[in-house]
Amino acid sequence: MLFCFHGYGRESYTFSVLERSLKDIFTIIAIDIPFHGLTEWKDEPVFEPKYLKNIIQKIRASFKKENNKFILVGFSMGGRIALYLTQLMAEQVERLVLIAPDGLNFHLWRWLASETWIGNKLLSYTIHHPGYVSWIVNKAENLHVIHRSLADFIRYYIHDEEHRILLYQRWTSMSKFQPNLRKLKKLIIKYKIPVRMMFGSFDRVIPYEGGEKFREGIEQFATVNVVEAGHNLLGEVHSGKIAELING
Repeated sequence: MLFCFHGYGRESYTFSVLERSLKDIFTIIAIDIPFHGLTEWKDEPVFEPKYLKNIIQKIRASFKKENNKFILVGFSMGGRIALYLTQLMAEQVERLVLIAPDGLNFHLWRWLASETWIGNKLLSYTIHHPGYVSWIVNKAENLHVIHRSLADFIRYYIHDEEHRILLYQRWTSMSKFQPNLRKLKKLIIKYKIPVRMMFGSFDRVIPYEGGEKFREGIEQFATVNVVEAGHNLLGEVHSGKIAELING
């Protein structure tokens, strides 16, 4: 059984590219996270990891596979979710497959926004008063502090009020999914969990160096695959390679 988690602004159906190769081998379960796709989230602002764990347990029970191990697949932000779930349910994870995954590097802004009161207030202020962010992004791009693709990404979500509010809701709802990489490595070794990572060599959003660093100390369990592509790896072009990483 595969549990798949999509990236920011994506939906569960993006994993349909894996059906052709894997539908006769695995039961593929792709879940829309809060404020994405068909999932409606009207409860508390933060989606606690224990809620997702319970959802997974119930799905496994409905297929009468609650005693079987499962595979986690995560793309981009979904990689951070898959990493945290592995930390939470390591003894039940058969394999971890990460596609251009978020969560392998420490991000000061994310930590401030999700773990501190002042950071969360600043994020809320930014959502409702975005003008200064545009100025900073333009200056950073001109000074080559950030790449144009990242600057365009930020501007896209900052300039539209609906996108800004949705960004705040999505960011806040998933703020607890912050894996402890040191602890996670120990669990990977303890339970001998194969970890397969795939990155795009031209990816300016999540470069492959983060995967190489995470692999240090767990080399016998983890591999890093780099393909000639950008960030958008979850498509037909690379579906065969992703299927290979999943299938062993």
